[in-house]
Amino acid sequence: MINVSGVRRKPNLRVFGPGDLIVREGEMESRMYIVITGKMVTYKNYQKTGEISLAELGPGEFFGEQSLFLGAGQPATIVATEESLTISLTRDEIFEFFRVESEATFSLIADICRREGEKEGVPQPRPAPDRRLSAPGLFPAGHGHYHLPAPEGEAPAGVVFTAKEKCPICGVTFAAAGLRESKLIRHRTDPDLRERYKGVEPMYYDVLTCPQCWYSALRDTFDSAEPADSHILMTELGALQRELGFEFDNRKDAAEVFTGYYLALRIAPRCFLQAETQTARLWVKLSRLYEDCGDQTMMEYANRQALDAYKDIYQRVSLSPRALQRIQFILGDLYFKTGEFREAREMLFKAKIAKDGTELIRRYAEDRIDLMRETDRQESITG
Repeated sequence: MINVSGVRRKPNLRVFGPGDLIVREGEMESRMYIVITGKMVTYKNYQKTGEISLAELGPGEFFGEQSLFLGAGQPATIVATEESLTISLTRDEIFEFFRVESEATFSLIADICRREGEKEGVPQPRPAPDRRLSAPGLFPAGHGHYHLPAPEGEAPAGVVFTAKEKCPICGVTFAAAGLRESKLIRHRTDPDLRERYKGVEPMYYDVLTCPQCWYSALRDTFDSAEPADSHILMTELGALQRELGFEFDNRKDAAEVFTGYYLALRIAPRCFLQAETQTARLWVKLSRLYEDCGDQTMMEYANRQALDAYKDIYQRVSLSPRALQRIQFILGDLYFKTGEFREAREMLFKAKIAKDGTELIRRYAEDRIDLMRETDRQESITG
């Protein structure tokens, strides 16, 4: 996958709306596309007998390489499922792209090699089947059954470890899987500041859950719980345990990860004085988990919940200049993802001009503003 946020020059930007057909199977078009934002689906026999959906493409993914490099017909039909922005490259333009974008070129070649390996039947690791859960008392309407995708690359040796933790509610000591931060190898940073690491996804380990009483919280606040009604809380958690009939065993499948997050959301207001900060962080992480699992509806739902939580923080909590700038960027990003572009520009501009903020946030805010401006320009041309 190409780190599109790291691409310095974005030539030949093209905007597609939901339902737009980008390339058709068999079409002879010597052009390759790199997805910047949005989602699209690949089809065989599109709108014909035997139509089949092959895959969903998102930011950083590409298509049309066989047509560009080999002069072959397009192997599949590509249709946008939401408003999408792409880089479009012809044979002449690809040479300049290779010259300027060395990191993106390396990622492109690596992905092409990986695809060829899969075609030749190179064995791929198969994860254990995910457990299925149904808990209307815990999960929101629309939450389904998921499989967590394996992170890109190979995990460093020894990055996952098991440590002893003590539950601040019931006092039980238990074994919990965690990550050695010193061994993490950062792969890239997404435009929304999400850090990607080789071979491991930290979000799977960010929530700790006591397997005895099911008290759950973000790892960095797990020990600081101060429940006002621990007896009532434990009674409620016991009822959820009976409803799910589920055990936390450090498997880190989708069932365990999502259950931990929703338990933490329920518990936060009962155990922490500044619960709104934890709630906001949990919803952002959930939106990313849903995005990784390909559930657009639930991703949008989680983004909306995160936006409401961060708006509450922005309006009511006293923040340091750097923390304020970061909240402004997060709000701008969430407004952008929920389609409130005027509010997104306003918050991103505040993050960009923050006097005592960090240069990193300032740069990411400026990149997002530039991308929105370019999208508007392309829409005005095509519209």
